[in-house]
Amino acid sequence: MTKDKLGIIGAGYWATNIIKTLEDMNIKNIYVYDRDQSKLKLIKEKFNHAKIIFKEDDFYQKVNNAIIVTPPKTHYRIAKKCINKNLNVFLEKPATLKKKHLKELGDLTKIKNKKLIIGYIYNFNVYIEYIRKVLLKKTLGDIKYISIERSNLGPIRNDNSCFWDLGSHDLSTLIYLTGKIPKIKKAIGYSFLKKKIFDVGNVFLSIGSTQVEIKSSWLNPEKIRKTTIVGSKKMLLFDEMNLKQPIKVYNQYAKYPDIKNFKKSFFSATANIYYGRVSTPKIKFISPLRKEMSYFLKIINSKLKFFKNDVDHGLKVHSLLETIDKKLKNSI
Repeated sequence: MTKDKLGIIGAGYWATNIIKTLEDMNIKNIYVYDRDQSKLKLIKEKFNHAKIIFKEDDFYQKVNNAIIVTPPKTHYRIAKKCINKNLNVFLEKPATLKKKHLKELGDLTKIKNKKLIIGYIYNFNVYIEYIRKVLLKKTLGDIKYISIERSNLGPIRNDNSCFWDLGSHDLSTLIYLTGKIPKIKKAIGYSFLKKKIFDVGNVFLSIGSTQVEIKSSWLNPEKIRKTTIVGSKKMLLFDEMNLKQPIKVYNQYAKYPDIKNFKKSFFSATANIYYGRVSTPKIKFISPLRKEMSYFLKIINSKLKFFKNDVDHGLKVHSLLETIDKKLKNSI
């Protein structure tokens, strides 16, 4: 339990998840503000420890830390006001829709001696943390290719593209996994539902000799969260939707077996695939959101100047997103 008074601005779906997580952590000083009072009434009905704030000015007087979970186009204005009110800020991704605005917020936190952390939740995912260790140990060998797909049906955003909404997660994770800034080679985007808002697209990147492809889509009948890493020794598959075996490491493609080594039972009219040995590491699942909220509480009470998902990390992601936007404009 913390003595910090946490304020949440926004009372939509993701804010509800955050409130539930904080209650599960036995945090009772939770204040919630939203312009939509009907949403606030629902929060009051669902949660015992959520204290509803109906006026924005009252919110800033009640709390000393703000968690901002509003539409991205409002982030800059709200975060700037929070920091000027001497609040530490947790800002959901994408932090802002312009890199210069995020830089301004970062400069302001230094002046006010406050903390700003950005909600790239996958950097708190236990499976992503496992993959990072695998890459550091070079278990897969030299990394040749990385493919990341994040697709689902909606929700369609009105103020940013699928790259800023979905792809930003994967760009952030890519930086976290490799410790390097990828180079954007090419970007392809399609606007099927709303003019100039890309709802489907692919980005092609490189990190040294490693080739990377990121696919983002709001228009897919199936929810897909897959990362494939091809190494010179082994391959790794992270399938977030596979709850039983989310990570598999394949001993294949280092060398494909000669046909004479296959048993007779392998051959049939139905095509078979050789997987080699497959290992599925046992990793205890811990809620990424709980880890993220715990980390935020830890950081706001520390003297650390640099920390996971800080402004510097966010600026790296935003630079890549703005480069993608430029390449998409040039391709139209």
